[in-house]
Amino acid sequence: MGDLARHMDSGGMDMGRHTLMPALVAAVLAAAFVGAAQPAPAFADSSFMIMAAVDLTADMRDTVWKLSYNPAMPPELQAAAYVAFVSNDDAKIRAFVRTGYSEAMGRAKAREDSNTWFIGEIHRTSIPGSEVHGSSGEAAVASKAAQEVYVQSGYERAQELDRLNDNKRQERLTRLAKEDRDYVARLAVDDPGLQVRALAQSAINGDDRSVALFFKYYWKIGADLDKERFIRSTLQQNVIWQDRIRLLTESALAAEKAERESSGELARKHRQDAKNTWERIDREAGQSSVDWLAEQGKADAQASAWARIAEHARNAQSEQDWAEILRRANESNTSWADEARWAQGEAAKWQVIAEQARKAAADAVERDLGGSLTS
Repeated sequence: MGDLARHMDSGGMDMGRHTLMPALVAAVLAAAFVGAAQPAPAFADSSFMIMAAVDLTADMRDTVWKLSYNPAMPPELQAAAYVAFVSNDDAKIRAFVRTGYSEAMGRAKAREDSNTWFIGEIHRTSIPGSEVHGSSGEAAVASKAAQEVYVQSGYERAQELDRLNDNKRQERLTRLAKEDRDYVARLAVDDPGLQVRALAQSAINGDDRSVALFFKYYWKIGADLDKERFIRSTLQQNVIWQDRIRLLTESALAAEKAERESSGELARKHRQDAKNTWERIDREAGQSSVDWLAEQGKADAQASAWARIAEHARNAQSEQDWAEILRRANESNTSWADEARWAQGEAAKWQVIAEQARKAAADAVERDLGGSLTS
C-alpha cells in the first residue's frame, strides 16, 4: 500500500512537472512578446528636439540679422549684430546673444544719455524764439535715433539758420480749423500709441498754436517714439527668450544623456531633472508665444489706426498738410503690418517649441513608469 502510494505520488509529480513546463515557457514568451510590442518612449534628442534646436538656432540668426539693419536700433548694436551675422558662425552668433548684445546696448546707452544731456543744455542756454531753441526742444522729446541725427547735423543746421535769420525761427504754422482740434482730441483718446496720445493731450490742453505744432512736429515725434520703443522692446525680449530657452534645452538634453548612461536611482534622478526642465521650457516658451500674440495685437492696432488716418487725410478739408500726413500714414500702415506678421510668426515658433517640450516631458514620465514596472 505504501509502495503504491509512493509510486502514485512520484507519477503524479512527473505528470504535474510535464504539464507545468509548457505553460511556463508560454507565459515567459508571451511576456517577452508584450514587452517587445511596447517600446519605451524615445528620448527627446533622438527625434524632434534636435530639429527644435536647429529651428531655435535659425530663429536666433534671423533675430540677429533684424538687429543689424533696423533703424530703430542704436548704431552700436547694429554694427555688432552685423559682424556676428556675416561671420556665418553659430558660435559667434550665440556669443553675441549671450554677451555682445548687452555690451553693445551699454555703449549705446552711454552715447544716448550723453545726447540727451547735450540737447537739454542746448535748449536751456539758447535764445528763446531762435531756431536752435525751438529745434532742440523738439529733439529733447524725440526718439533716440532722431536725437542722434540732431546732435550729428541738426544742431549745426539750426545754428546756420539762426545766423541767416538773426536768431528768429522762421516757423510757418498752418491756420487751425475746429475740425483739426477735434481730430487731435480724438487722437488723444483713441490712438494706440502711448506717446502720440500723450503729446496729443498736451496739445489740446494748450492754445491753437500748440495744436498746430502737434500737426507740424509732435505727431511725427510721438509716432516715431512709439515705433522705436516697440521694436527695441520686442527684439530685446526675443534675444532674452532665445538665450534662455537654448540654455534650458541644452540642460534637458544633457540630463537625458546622463539618464541613458546610468541606471537605477541615478538614472531616475536624471530623468526627473530632464522632465522638470522640459516642463519649464513648456511654460516659458508658451508664455513667450502668448506675449508675442499680445505684441501682434499692438502692431495690428497701429496698422489699423494708420489706415484710418490715411482715410481721414484723403477727405480732410482743413489747411493742414494732409498730403504729407497721408504719405506718412501709408508708410506707417505698411511697416506696422510687417511688424504684426513678424510677431505672429514668432508666436507660432514659440508655440511649437512649447508643444515639443511638453511631449518630451510626457515621454520622460512614461520612461519613469516603465522603469518602475520593471524594477
